[in-house]
Amino acid sequence: MVRLQKIYSEIAGLFDERRTEPPEVEELHQQNLQRKQELAGLESQISELREEISGVRRKEEESALELEHFQKQKSMVQNEREFTAVISEIDFATRSLEEAKTRREELENNIADLEANIETRQKEIPEEEAAHREITENWDKRKAEIKERIQDLALQARAIEEELTPKNRAHFLRLLKSKHGVAIAPVVEGACSMCHFKLRPHLQQRVRRCEETITCEHCLRILYLEESLKD
Repeated sequence: MVRLQKIYSEIAGLFDERRTEPPEVEELHQQNLQRKQELAGLESQISELREEISGVRRKEEESALELEHFQKQKSMVQNEREFTAVISEIDFATRSLEEAKTRREELENNIADLEANIETRQKEIPEEEAAHREITENWDKRKAEIKERIQDLALQARAIEEELTPKNRAHFLRLLKSKHGVAIAPVVEGACSMCHFKLRPHLQQRVRRCEETITCEHCLRILYLEESLKD
C-alpha cells in the first residue's frame, strides 16, 4: 500500500502539472493578448485621427472659399469702411485657413507615426511567433511525456492493487477518494504525519510490528513506520 500511495501521489502531481501551464506559457498568452490590444489601440487612434482630418479638411476648404470670396470683394469696395471690413474678413479667413492647414499636417504626421509603429510591430510578429512556437511545442512535448508517464504508473498501480486482498484494496481506494488522494501516512515522532494526532503507545507498537492494518484514530488514514518497512 505504501508503494501504491507513492504511485498515486505521483500521478496526482503529474495531473496538476499538466493542468497548470508553465509561467513562460502563461506569459506568452499575456504577451499575445497585449500585442493584439496595442495594435487594436493604434488602429483605433488612426481611425479617430482620420475622422478629425475629414473635419479639418472641410474647414480648410470653407476657409479657402471664404478667402477667395473676400479677395474678389476687395476689388469691388466703394469706401474705406467697406475696405476695412473686407480686409478684416480676409485676415480672419487667412488665419482660419493656416490653422486648418497646420492642424491637418499635424494629424497627417501623427497618422504616419502610428502607421510606422504598426508596421514595425508587424515586422516583429514572425520573430515573436517563432519564439512562441518553440515554447508551445516544448509544452506540448512535456504534456505528451506526462500522459505517457501517467499511463505507465496506472499500469503499475493496477498490478500492485491485484497483490492486495479485496478488503484491503477497497479500504485503500475508499480512503484515497475521501482523503484527497492520501490514504496512507507515515508515523513521525509518534504522531500521524498528516493530521499530527499523537498515537497511544500500544498503537505505536502495533504499527511498528507491521502485522495488521492500523488506522489513525483521528483522520482514519492507514499508518506505517518507515523503519519497519526497511526492516
